[in-house]
Amino acid sequence: MPRYLRRLFVRALLGTALALLMMLAPLSWLGPLVGALQVPVAVVLFVCFLGKLLYDTLFYDRYWP
Repeated sequence: MPRYLRRLFVRALLGTALALLMMLAPLSWLGPLVGALQVPVAVVLFVCFLGKLLYDTLFYDRYWP
């Protein structure tokens, strides 16, 4: 397996772990609004992180002529 794919999978697993921690953290004591927005915000940040990770991996300088 190429090195850049291994790095992609490791970073994706790390991002998944951080997103799960954000989703499962007990923040409902801050108020009902924070408790209601906790999972959607974590999911949006996770999707943005994966998009940037894929973009950086697939369009790295090594593919330029």
